[in-house]
Amino acid sequence: MKKLFMLLTVLTLFVSALAGCSGGKGSTVKASKEGEKVVVPFINGVGGSLADRVDKIVEVYNKSQDKYVVKTTKAGSYDESYQKLQSGFAANNQEAIALLGSDVIQEYAKKQLIVPIDEYVKNDTNLKKEDYGKGFIEQATIDEKLYGIPFYGTTQIFYYNKKALAENGFTKEDLKTWEGVEKVAKTVAKRGENGNVSYAGWMPMWGTSNLIDAVRSAGGNVLSEDGKKVLIKDDTWVTVWEEFRTWLHEDKIMKIHSGGTGWEYWDKTVIDLVEGRTLGFTGSSGDQGFVFKSLGKGMTEEERLNTFDALPQPAWGNNKPAPKLETYLFTLTRNIDPEVAKGAYDFMKFATSTEKTAEWSMATGYIPVRNNVTEYGPYAEFVKKQPQALVPLEQANNNGVGPFVDPTGGKINDALNVAKDKVEIEGVPAKKALDEAAKVAQEELDKVLKKKK
Repeated sequence: MKKLFMLLTVLTLFVSALAGCSGGKGSTVKASKEGEKVVVPFINGVGGSLADRVDKIVEVYNKSQDKYVVKTTKAGSYDESYQKLQSGFAANNQEAIALLGSDVIQEYAKKQLIVPIDEYVKNDTNLKKEDYGKGFIEQATIDEKLYGIPFYGTTQIFYYNKKALAENGFTKEDLKTWEGVEKVAKTVAKRGENGNVSYAGWMPMWGTSNLIDAVRSAGGNVLSEDGKKVLIKDDTWVTVWEEFRTWLHEDKIMKIHSGGTGWEYWDKTVIDLVEGRTLGFTGSSGDQGFVFKSLGKGMTEEERLNTFDALPQPAWGNNKPAPKLETYLFTLTRNIDPEVAKGAYDFMKFATSTEKTAEWSMATGYIPVRNNVTEYGPYAEFVKKQPQALVPLEQANNNGVGPFVDPTGGKINDALNVAKDKVEIEGVPAKKALDEAAKVAQEELDKVLKKKK
């Protein structure tokens, strides 16, 4: 769900600040007890109503055993939790468990702010890494060491009005390539007397994620294989981004919401589908609850299930789709008392059990991390009634790729963020916007590479 996406600017500032609190050595973080139970501090960056669901997992865990009690520090979002962690690391009183996104875990590991948990897994006959999805475990593994246990995954998928698609003579097969999406969008899009889009053939979600997914699905990459050259002005990037600019600003077959307060633009996009102003949009796997239950007016849940559906992201031409798969992981921070660390690991196992990952997925739409989740009775019944819930899992297993890890601490992502607004909002030619972004990005990358010499 979009509430969990980190603000790039805040993340950039935070990663830069990590340099001031790096290093794995130091005194043990002070431990405490509540009665006879060892207190296990946990910082939760899941915001909004989902925070309550995490609280419920903590509550059930605390009641399930009498050795540990997990105490939660709440943050309104992941970026807020990262800022709180920064202060904690500096004072050596940070929480034992940190829920981190796979796009920052490498930086934490490099700065020795989190520690591997291999010794716990090795001595545990009840937990096997192969029980978790391969893509999730790969994102938790750095230099062959396991730095976390996957809690859930997220990826961006297609949501669309299957009735409207059929009424216009198309099937879901027509949405399996971007060329097909263009053909459908040109047929179904409508414009008002002023020439503006009144019914969108498709709606990309504002931001770089959709654009980068499309580029990677066309065979492109952000960096060269040796990590020394920024590729964002290459032909593949220009071709893909220019197509989106054309669809939005010249053909006017697509539309995009941007700006506003908080995640207003995202909510507006979902509501446009539900209330009949677009054929479909590209959104988070966590948007399932919004599409099929809550956002928008005039439809019951049953009507929504009969009207809307979901699909994996399409390929570009003859290439294989390559949408980003992002994992959120429970990690163990540095300098934690051994007994507290044992409790932290025990909670991580509990919260990522088949039962708990299934319950979380059914409630949120996020991707379950356990391989055997489809064999779990309640989940199997759930997806029989709502088969679209399996789409994110299908995409993750078949085509999901790890997020781009910015070696500059966010400067390349910042440059892309500026370019995306020029293309999506201002209608600036993609070549011009990407040339400018590439210049800035390459300069920042060169600075990092120079320091490594």
